[in-house]
Amino acid sequence: MPVLNTPFIIKKMDIKNRFLRSATVESKADIDGFVTDDLLELYYHLAVGGAGMLVTGAAAVEPAGKGFAQQICVFDDKFLPGLNRLARIVHKYGNGCKCAAQIFHQGIAGYAISYGAPGRGFTLRDIRPDDITATVKAFGLAARRIKDAGFDAVAVHGAHGYLLNQFLCPATNNRVDRWGGSLENRMRFTLEVYSAIRDQVGDGFPVLWKMNTSDYIEGGNEIEQYARVAATLAKMGVDLIELTGGVEKQAKLRARLSKEAGEHEAYFYWAINAMKEAVAGTKTALAMTGGIRSLPAMEGLLKKGVDLIGICRPLICEPDLPNRLLNSPDKRQSKCTSCNKCLFHIARQPLKCLEFDPFRSVLASVSR
Repeated sequence: MPVLNTPFIIKKMDIKNRFLRSATVESKADIDGFVTDDLLELYYHLAVGGAGMLVTGAAAVEPAGKGFAQQICVFDDKFLPGLNRLARIVHKYGNGCKCAAQIFHQGIAGYAISYGAPGRGFTLRDIRPDDITATVKAFGLAARRIKDAGFDAVAVHGAHGYLLNQFLCPATNNRVDRWGGSLENRMRFTLEVYSAIRDQVGDGFPVLWKMNTSDYIEGGNEIEQYARVAATLAKMGVDLIELTGGVEKQAKLRARLSKEAGEHEAYFYWAINAMKEAVAGTKTALAMTGGIRSLPAMEGLLKKGVDLIGICRPLICEPDLPNRLLNSPDKRQSKCTSCNKCLFHIARQPLKCLEFDPFRSVLASVSR
């Protein structure tokens, strides 16, 4: 059975252990989407913290795809110098740590669907076919920039109610042309985005994909549909699929899923067998993200057949958690309580852990 400090290879990318830092928007870029020193400091601490691979927060592939005010952008070559600095910091200080940059498009609602803010007032049917084709091309060009910036892989956000997920989900895809209707049509945007990315980065560059296991909304996709999507992407050559879930009201959903997961901790543990079967016979690896906090749960996931353990919120409050669990006698589970305050904070302010913020008591004293 593999253990957490066992290396894992994706194509020629040697990941030193099984810890994958799963992406979250950091809101630490500047207002125009350029990498800042504050963002570089975040990735320095994550790199020295011991994870085998880091995935950055989502980078917008088009100006209209930006969902957060201080979000990384990658829709122009002018962003390359800052992105290159980020990749170099991870490589220089991460003791073999690998890094991927996540690319995404917010779609028709972005933050609105995922976290309950007011909607934007239009639907997928309002997007012209020419604009769909342009966005597909934008994903490919963004991936090429990620490669040119020195990252080890590109990661695609295809989950959580953003544009790729909106096309897949029958509850949000109301188109009646070749981009909507049947699952094959709804899947078309995903497959064309993947092909555009592969055309730009070549066969040797790893492409990672974040995908729902269930939308958890009325009229949404369930595991049967997502297993078919996973199987198709795996046959096309996607190198890793990161399993997650949900489209809206994420904080409430995660609280429910945590109770349902019990000792397994992982919210989407129940989907592993179906997704393993979907990618069987291919070289596509699986990662699991969501709710994982303790060493026994992580080891249980590896035993179940998951290849990489995705963690995000625990590394917000404890960026050196991988080093602690792998290289010290302190094997306590993450101190992250899954309070979800960090999720709402990033809508308007830079990412940080509010539960263990030393300045929290000071702020509380002046807010009464």
